[in-house]
Amino acid sequence: MREIVIKNIKDRFGVLSELASSLTEVQFISKLDVPKYKTIEDHLWCIVGARESYFKALAAGKWQGFSCSLADGSDKLSYELALRQTQERFDRVLSNVLWNESTENILASLYEHETMHEGQIIRLIYGLGLEMPQSSKWA
Repeated sequence: MREIVIKNIKDRFGVLSELASSLTEVQFISKLDVPKYKTIEDHLWCIVGARESYFKALAAGKWQGFSCSLADGSDKLSYELALRQTQERFDRVLSNVLWNESTENILASLYEHETMHEGQIIRLIYGLGLEMPQSSKWA
C-alpha cells in the first residue's frame, strides 16, 4: 500500500508542476469572483509549504509545524522552481524515513493534502476557462 501512495503522490506532484509551468503570469494570479476564493498562486504556496512541512514531519516521525520557504512577492518562476525542488527532494526524504504507523499516517496526510488542492485547482482552472494538463486523473 505504501508504494501505491508514494506513486500517487509523485503523480500529483507531476500534475501540479506541469500545470504551473503551463500558466501565464496573469492566469497564475487570477481568481474567480466569488467569496473566499484563492488564486492558483495561493494554492501553490500552501502546497509547497505543506510539502516542506510534511518532509520535516516524515524525518522527525511527527508533525513539526507548518512553514513555507516562498517569500511574499515570489514570482511564478520561484513557484515553479519550488515545486520541482520538492518533487525532486521527495525520494531523498523517503530514503531516510524510519517507517512506522506515525510516518505512514504523515505520508497519507501528504497525499490527502495534494489531492484536496488539486481538486480545488481543477475547479478554479475550469472556472477561469482554462484546461488542466492531460496528466490530471481527476479533471
